[in-house]
Amino acid sequence: MKAAARIVLAALLALGVIVPAGAEGERELHAVNINYEGNNVWAPGTYVVKKGEKVRFKLFNRVKADPNVHGFAIDEFNVKVDVYRDKPETVEFTADKAGLFRIWCHLHPAHLAGQLLVLEK
Repeated sequence: MKAAARIVLAALLALGVIVPAGAEGERELHAVNINYEGNNVWAPGTYVVKKGEKVRFKLFNRVKADPNVHGFAIDEFNVKVDVYRDKPETVEFTADKAGLFRIWCHLHPAHLAGQLLVLEK
């Protein structure tokens, strides 16, 4: 693993962004909206869960530049929430289908691309 990748991984662990599985059948994930080299992104950009798990995303908007709100959407699971700067949000759903699903900002489609990988059990 490259040194830069190790630094990013350590930072995400320190922020509590990468969180191990919770109770059986439940998964809590943290997503932090940051500006990285001029791009607004959810960090980390890829999340992995198992089919059938109850998924809870805790969302934090840390971008200091305007606009002060960004979206977090996963169409296949009917997830769509506005996340205001310094006002955390939580969304919950059951990952009832396997596959690779797009995470995107429904308010600014060019921002915040990511993906959710739901594995078969």
